[in-house]
Amino acid sequence: MNYLNYTNSTFLHKNTLHELYSLYKIPTFAVLLLVSFSCIGTANAGSCTFCAVNSNNQAVTFDLSTLPNASYQSADGNYIMTSPCLQASSGSCGQQNDPFCQYCKGVGDLSNITVVLDSNNGGFNLTLHNGYNDPPMPNGRNAVYHFICDNSVPASNPPDYANITESPPGFYNMNWRTPAACGVVQSTNVCPPSPPVPPPVPPPAPCTPGSDTCLPTWKPTWNLHNSTVLYTCNNTGMHNVTTANLYGVVVYDWSNAKNLWANSHPMASEELLTKQGEMVYAVDPGVPGYAPHVWVYRNTIKALNWYTSVRVKLDDPAYSSWFIKFNGFSDSPYPGGTGLAQNGSYHVPTCDFYGNSTNPPKCSGFYHDQEQSPEHPGGGPAYPVDGACIEQCDCGATNPCGEYIFDHRGGVVNGQSFRDWFVNEYMISNETLLHVNPNTGEPQPLGLGWLDDSMTLNGPTEEDKNYIADTGASPQDMQDQVNAYRESMNQLISTVIPMGGFFWQLMDGGGAVLNTGINATTDPNSCMTYLRNTACVANSSMTKRFYLYNVPNGGFGASPQCFTDYTAEFLLTRGYVIKYILIM
Repeated sequence: MNYLNYTNSTFLHKNTLHELYSLYKIPTFAVLLLVSFSCIGTANAGSCTFCAVNSNNQAVTFDLSTLPNASYQSADGNYIMTSPCLQASSGSCGQQNDPFCQYCKGVGDLSNITVVLDSNNGGFNLTLHNGYNDPPMPNGRNAVYHFICDNSVPASNPPDYANITESPPGFYNMNWRTPAACGVVQSTNVCPPSPPVPPPVPPPAPCTPGSDTCLPTWKPTWNLHNSTVLYTCNNTGMHNVTTANLYGVVVYDWSNAKNLWANSHPMASEELLTKQGEMVYAVDPGVPGYAPHVWVYRNTIKALNWYTSVRVKLDDPAYSSWFIKFNGFSDSPYPGGTGLAQNGSYHVPTCDFYGNSTNPPKCSGFYHDQEQSPEHPGGGPAYPVDGACIEQCDCGATNPCGEYIFDHRGGVVNGQSFRDWFVNEYMISNETLLHVNPNTGEPQPLGLGWLDDSMTLNGPTEEDKNYIADTGASPQDMQDQVNAYRESMNQLISTVIPMGGFFWQLMDGGGAVLNTGINATTDPNSCMTYLRNTACVANSSMTKRFYLYNVPNGGFGASPQCFTDYTAEFLLTRGYVIKYILIM
């Protein structure tokens, strides 16, 4: 039963279906994967003076050049704004062309403005027209700045960005108290020219905020086997290579071989991930120029000191600015912990609990929790075991094992910033994209796989919920941590993609549209409508992003017909965009 017959593609027939079914019976997470090709404002060179004529026929000018050179984002994330003469930016939207945006789309610019004096507040109202208009509004979309004269606030006073209102429909209103709104009355009724429109910002790099394109640079292949991916780990030891090579790509989690590395001295999760990749490559090295056959785990915010590259920096006092500390701890004596007496001062323990006279428990002033850390059993609820250490857990001589936190604001140490190290040594290293075949010395990259976790305004993901309280971070501290984290990730993306890298979080998980549930198939008419009107059209969004087609529930409980439908949707979509697709 053939659905497609392209050169170098794989036919979907009964035997292939049984082979796929056998793969999905493996007790690991399995997916079909389709790669489809388918906060600072920017100032302009002109003035920022606005003008209107008052009832006495006199021009009143307002110089807004002293407004803060910063962008602000509403709490719900829907709006970002800056001075009307600047261009707004945010970690989620990237750099925009307009000063006021809704859902990362400009609602007005300086090419068409209305200035009205406000006799009640002594300021003026500035309306920027020409905003995006899809779906259309009665009068388009417009940004309305209500500048209120207030000499009691500093020039740096921000707008009231938490209270954006829409009235009338399509007009988005924001109040801004500032001394700059206290106008200067001129002796003439002639207004100067309005500020110019800033030049367009360069298009964002692929996969960074604001870009609609996110694609790897690998060569395309039409082999169905090479279009499958397995995310897996074997806690008890090394993963079975034969199982790994049933898939085109295998991605290894940090927990792989945990029982081995958790009992090594010191721990060596990083090295065992590399060894696991080399074992897979020894049997199936993949094809040079295509997607790396093996990808490995890294964490982007948790400084896991069972990784040697992290431990070396964490244990060196020179690099203390690269890691978050408990509130009130200093670096002296290094690493800042003052002993078991202070172990209960925070919501998470500062010390490990197990030791002896030769190797007593270690303490650290660097913030860490034990939610997913290897432990010696017996410590109680404060020390959940995620990998049992037979002896004292050994993450080096200085700090106890734990989930420490990178400070992406970290300064320059020995001529290197934290961000440079994070991108060019921790993420990109001879353990990942720069890996070489240990026998031949030829390039044999281990792809970046699951780049886990992130920093949010509420603290790191999958970390103890009391992070802010235990570190004493202010709201501005948290915003700075989030901004610095996003800058690091954008630099990482901009660096790894040109050199052939990619990672799991850059994939769009919305590949499967028709068949997204177990035994929930789509009727042929709906299928054809979707393919003809959405997927298989010129300039389809599927030509611009890397798509993941997930088989629900790992295939457990699915009927043979469902496997046919899952695979048919994948192949039909891939078939249309054959000139543009990269299949992994």
